[in-house]
Amino acid sequence: MLARLLGISLLFVSGIVTGQTLYVSDQLVITVRTGAGTEFSVIENLVSGDMVEVLDENEEGNYFLVRTPSGVEGWVLSRYLADVPAAKDRLVSADQNLAEAEVRIANLEETIVSLTEELETTTLRLQEAEGANSLLTTDLADIRDASENVLSIREQNESLRRRLNERDQQVELLTIDNGELSSSATRDWFIVGAGVLLAGIIVGLIVPRLRPRRRSSW
Repeated sequence: MLARLLGISLLFVSGIVTGQTLYVSDQLVITVRTGAGTEFSVIENLVSGDMVEVLDENEEGNYFLVRTPSGVEGWVLSRYLADVPAAKDRLVSADQNLAEAEVRIANLEETIVSLTEELETTTLRLQEAEGANSLLTTDLADIRDASENVLSIREQNESLRRRLNERDQQVELLTIDNGELSSSATRDWFIVGAGVLLAGIIVGLIVPRLRPRRRSSW
């Protein structure tokens, strides 16, 4: 009660702004009258939590001219009005806010759990990727070594192939030379044989004539 009176006093000190929205305080029922005083007739009743719009105030400052939610304009005692909703309404609003906050907290907790699981999965996949990368690096090194060995073997094969071609060329040349030598030797033997045969024929023709003839006994 003291807090409500303090709030009203502060409201009076700060002044009333026309068009300001005020609320019926924790008083259960207040009356809206046709004038600023109890001698005027009641035109409407308001209950705690009802919102009214301030239109004016009397000279004493103890009554406000207000417009009710139904559109009725009348005078109410200013001490029953406050610039905040009634405690019960604030409590309901607080409960609603608390419930919404609890729902948001639950959702956030679920999100945190989901994100934690995703983080663990991502970490595991990263570790697997790092392991696979290490294996790929090793395989790549082996492939490079194998490639270098293949290139070395190719160079050796190419060198051997060149040497073999050179040997083949040398053998071919030697074969040609051998053939030529064989042909030359055959010709030489043929000539020698022909010479020997010719010499034998000549000797066979000449030697009989060189022998002395025997004289006849007759």
